[in-house]
Amino acid sequence: MPAEVLPFGVLGRPHGTTGEISLRPFHSGGWRLDSVPLPLGVTIGGAHHETKATITAVRRMGDGFLLRLEGVFTRKGAASLTGRELWLQRTTLPPLGAGEFYVEDLLGCQVEDRERRVLGAVRGVFWNGAQDVMVIADGEHSERLLPAVPEFIVAVDPLGKRVVVELHE
Repeated sequence: MPAEVLPFGVLGRPHGTTGEISLRPFHSGGWRLDSVPLPLGVTIGGAHHETKATITAVRRMGDGFLLRLEGVFTRKGAASLTGRELWLQRTTLPPLGAGEFYVEDLLGCQVEDRERRVLGAVRGVFWNGAQDVMVIADGEHSERLLPAVPEFIVAVDPLGKRVVVELHE
């Protein structure tokens, strides 16, 4: 079953002295956080713990946003959140279109090629600076890296935990 919350971005530096903090979305060209009704409940994760928070104000700044969080009124309070991930409820995000998927939904999926040969399972996903990359584990000692982009991913079935890929030589 897909996760209820999805990573949206990373909290950055405080902005000003009144608790405002920057947010860099993982996909800056994607969905606009400033289009959702406020207040908005979110999860802030990092260092093996999660904190519930509420966004009370959002404004666009460059490729990201400036946020105000309930209960954060000082620069020091905002700075304590720097580097932590902001997660949104899946239900907050707009419905996915045909052929779209959330990268988080790839985790744990069995990976097969077009001939239905099992290549392994998605053990992790990371951003390499240009695109998301799947870490596909085959047994305990073998893994391969495959870009999580349409050129390589043919189909994703998050409920069936299956990804079909096209390998390029």
